[in-house]
Formats: sequence, C-alpha cells, structure tokens
Amino acid sequence: MENNNHKRVYLRKDGRYFIKYKKGINQNGKTEYGFIYAKSPEEVLEKYKSTLSKISTIDKSLFSGDIYHWLKSVKISCKKSSYSNYEYMVYAHLIPTFGKYKRKQINKNIINEFTEKMLNRGMAPKTVKDILVILKQILNYHNMNICVTMPKVPKKEIQILTKEHQLLLEQRLSHCIAEEDIGVFLCLYTGIRIGELCGLKWENIDLENNIIRIEKTLIRVKNDDKNKKSKTVVILDDPKSASSIRNIPIPTFLVSKLNTLKKEESCFFLTGTKNFIEPRSYTNHYKNIMKSLNIDEYNFHALRHTFATRCIEKGCDPKTLSEILGHSNVKITLDRYVHPSFDNKVRLMNNLNPMCHFN
Repeated sequence: MENNNHKRVYLRKDGRYFIKYKKGINQNGKTEYGFIYAKSPEEVLEKYKSTLSKISTIDKSLFSGDIYHWLKSVKISCKKSSYSNYEYMVYAHLIPTFGKYKRKQINKNIINEFTEKMLNRGMAPKTVKDILVILKQILNYHNMNICVTMPKVPKKEIQILTKEHQLLLEQRLSHCIAEEDIGVFLCLYTGIRIGELCGLKWENIDLENNIIRIEKTLIRVKNDDKNKKSKTVVILDDPKSASSIRNIPIPTFLVSKLNTLKKEESCFFLTGTKNFIEPRSYTNHYKNIMKSLNIDEYNFHALRHTFATRCIEKGCDPKTLSEILGHSNVKITLDRYVHPSFDNKVRLMNNLNPMCHFN
C-alpha cells in the first residue's frame, strides 16, 4: 500500500512502512535492491537518508553525489523552509530515481520517463513540476546542459468572495472584539498572508502613523532536533522574499478597533500573549466563522485575492498594489491577484458608444 504523503514509502500488512531502493549493480550486471523498514513514514525516510549518505561515500561517480553537493551548497543561501522542501524532494523523489546513475548516463529520455511515471501514478502536475525545477537547478549547478520538459500545469481557479458574501462576513465581524476575529478583517483589508498574520506582533503595529510593518512569518518546517518526537516545528522566520518585508497603511476604519486591543509590544497580535497561534489552527478558526455564515467554500487565501480585486475595482494602480502585497514585480500581481469582476466588464462594455448614429 502506498502512503499518500510519501509516494515512495509503502505500508506492509504487518503495519510497518518500508522503502525499496537500488543498492547498485552486481557482478552479473543485474540491479540489486535493498529494503528499509520502520514504524512510520518519517522514520523510514530518515533511515533511508542515512543509508544513502553512507552509499554515496563509496562511489563518488554516481549522480547521488552531485545531488548531495548541490543540496549542501543551497543550505547556506536559502531560508530554512525552502531548504526543508528541497531536502524532502531530493530524498523522496530525485535520489531514488536518479541517484544510482553515473552523471554521464543522465539524459533527457530518463528524465521524461520519470516525469511520465510520476504523472501516471496520479501525482499532481504542479508537484511534478516543482520536483523537476529542483532537478534542473542541480543540472545547471553541475553545468549539465540537459533539456528538462515541464508538464503542463492547469491554471488554478482563483477564489474571490462575492460582494454579497463579503458583506455577510463583514457584518459578522463588525460586532466582534476578539483579536482572532479582527485578524480576518485585517487580512481582508490589507491582503497579508496567513503566516504573516500569525507572526504579527504589536511591536509591528504603529497606531500613531497607522502602519503595519511586515517583517516575519510563521511557518512549519522539518524538525532537525532528533531528540524530540515531533517531526515538524513551527518557527518565526523571514518572509517569503525581500519584497515581502514592507509597510502597509492601516485603513482608517480599522484603527479605532486596533486601539481597543492594544497589548505589550512583545505580544502576538492574534493571541494578545507571547504565545502564537499557528496558521493551520487559525485556518480552522476562519473556517468555523465561514461555516456559521453558510459560505464555507472559500479558503483563507481568498481574503488576499479579494483584497487585491477590490483595490483594482477602486482604481488602485497595479504598482502600488504590488508593493502592498509584497510582490517582487507587478506582473505577479496582475497575473495572479487581479481578477476583474463581471460587473466591471458589463460597465466597460456599456460605456462603449458607436462613432456613427444608428437609424
């Protein structure tokens, strides 16, 4: 049985998880396989990583060594959350497939076979593309000029609250005084991401100048402390990119609400204490609010999309909106977050007049 979280980790009938991997080629030219067993998918991957690390020191000519070299090089230059993602993709997908080849054996056909196999197994095209992007970085790092064909990723439907649903939500929140509820309002009218909201402290809220300073985000990453049982840990990290560090003006109508909630600077906004609420827990709070209104079809990120769309409808220029959202360029804002409503399209078409008079 294949585990959904780890595509190459399987479940035995006796309840143990295992990974089957290629150990190498025997004297007869046949592939030899090895098996690793553990009580959980995470433990299997940890043992697998340790085993491959030992194997890689035996034969430096294998592509696995090139993969390890790249992984080590990016560790010092990228965020912990990014490295955690790279590490998982490498150990769960790239090394099992490409690690036993010699560098000169890696070619376009082998990569295409891998892509087709992943898609046939039901893996989402977006996930396959993310894995291939990492593989391409590894190839480029080692000056291996091999074309990597990316799978076509269907355009994801963007969720935007209708004006009717937005009004219902605002009416529900307008009577609330708790930080957890006001946080939804804050996202709807500043466009900040959920991790940024959960990591927001009162020291980042300047009510004299009506500015929110986004400097940190709360994220869940792999736990490197082997003495702790938890496989992941929530950390307060730098935002998504350098452009995500930004000042956002607070809408006037929210200032008075925030003044009534003011706490010590070291306290997190959502809790009013020095303890944070993590994004997935806060997402559940948001879902409960939406369910109470019978409009639970919107995910949390829909608040950010809705904010961006309403700004454009109000005449905000894309450059200003891009900086408020923390994007590195305007194209991202236009492509992903600006979605003209049908009402605006109707208004535009009705403003068109013929240059000649109809009889």
